[in-house]
Amino acid sequence: MTYMKTFDLQQLDLPKNSTLVLKALLETEESKANDLVKKLGVHRHLVYEALNDLERRGLIKRLVRNEVFYFRLLTGEPLVSEAAKKYEVAVEIARKIRNSKKRPESTVTFFEGVEGVNSFTEFVLKQNQDLFVLGANTRFRLFFPEIFDLWNEKRQQKKIHFKVLVPKDIPTEYLKNVEGLQYRRYDGRLFPGVIWIFGDYLAHIVWNTKQNTEIIMLHQPTIAEQHRDLFETIWKLSKKIS
Repeated sequence: MTYMKTFDLQQLDLPKNSTLVLKALLETEESKANDLVKKLGVHRHLVYEALNDLERRGLIKRLVRNEVFYFRLLTGEPLVSEAAKKYEVAVEIARKIRNSKKRPESTVTFFEGVEGVNSFTEFVLKQNQDLFVLGANTRFRLFFPEIFDLWNEKRQQKKIHFKVLVPKDIPTEYLKNVEGLQYRRYDGRLFPGVIWIFGDYLAHIVWNTKQNTEIIMLHQPTIAEQHRDLFETIWKLSKKIS
């Protein structure tokens, strides 16, 4: 009979004395109650209670030989069935908890002009999440060089990764000397707009002029994740594009 440690049996959530008796029977397969009392050093009454408990669970059976009770292991299937029922209940409870959780509330925030760009980019830094820009057109750097340089310096200090997909028609010189920037080129016709994706947020940005820049920021985890997946897909397809 394979020896099993007591702490393994305790994971079955049996009463303490039932666990001790079951462990002893696993070692001997069959035993008299008196022998179990002597072996375990537990009061006779408690040993019989444990034996009755194990018998009710269908784990052991009692035999009578010469008017003496013997107790023998029967089967472990009741333990398996009980564990399966507990698992089913746990899965159902987990499902109800998951369904009862409120979906995160979506919010939309607007930013405009120089002050809006400054507020938005500071907000991006505060999230401390990797930044993905789909359709980067370099106008942030051209329209707001002071804001961009300071922002990029802070971004590097925070070790925020900065990956951008740049349309093929953007001149290379506009991408030079941007520390920590990772970029790949792609066919801008696949996605003509500009979207920043960071954490649970995404922002559509229209860089018209310095004074006429509009940013629509959406807080919605699912949509942000979908756009991040889109970014990663185009990123992989852009590997061979120079």
